[in-house]
Amino acid sequence: MVETSTFGSDRRCRHVWKDDVFRARTKALGARTDRERRALAGISKATLRRWRYCLVTPSLDVLQRVAGRLGVGISDLLSEAAIV
Repeated sequence: MVETSTFGSDRRCRHVWKDDVFRARTKALGARTDRERRALAGISKATLRRWRYCLVTPSLDVLQRVAGRLGVGISDLLSEAAIV
């Protein structure tokens, strides 16, 4: 996911959630559905939606916890957004 979203405001995310990396890693760990992915990562349905659609930027402590549970680095889960 490379696009940023303004979704009703003129704020844009500085960091963009890499959903493809998240899906690939959770698939490698055996998850097939979003429910299983969220359970592996330890996040709620609302949190995953907010991150996917760039409604909020993930907080560092939650991101560290998710990265640790998935066995990847924080930088693997986020990319810098091109703010125009």
